[in-house]
Amino acid sequence: MLSWLVVATTALPSSALAPPAVAGPGPGPTATAVPGDRIAITFVSDRRDNGASDWFDSLGRPRRQAQTMLPEPTSAALWSATLVYTAQVPALRLTAGFTTTGSFARCLIAVNDEVRAVRTTIEDRGRVTCAR
Repeated sequence: MLSWLVVATTALPSSALAPPAVAGPGPGPTATAVPGDRIAITFVSDRRDNGASDWFDSLGRPRRQAQTMLPEPTSAALWSATLVYTAQVPALRLTAGFTTTGSFARCLIAVNDEVRAVRTTIEDRGRVTCAR
């Protein structure tokens, strides 16, 4: 069973955790990885306890968690959690998303500490997905 690993928010650019001035609709970029790449999926919300989250694991299998707890408070009055794993298969398509119980949600995918996809929504009980 995969579990969420809390990573210090200093490992991510502060702009990744701060609320945006304007949140726009539209898909984010699709990130890919090769075996051995370090994948970090970060979810950020204005609530600690949130709805369902979905992602693909290190073998490219879809995963779902019915409730997503974000235990790490940030300096911007938000909550976050990061899942970190090593890609096991080539050309892994990375997609992740979750539903907030609040009104702010952001997902971020980084490959080897390089941000590949970021998506934000400001909507009551909004859903955010990092992928096309």
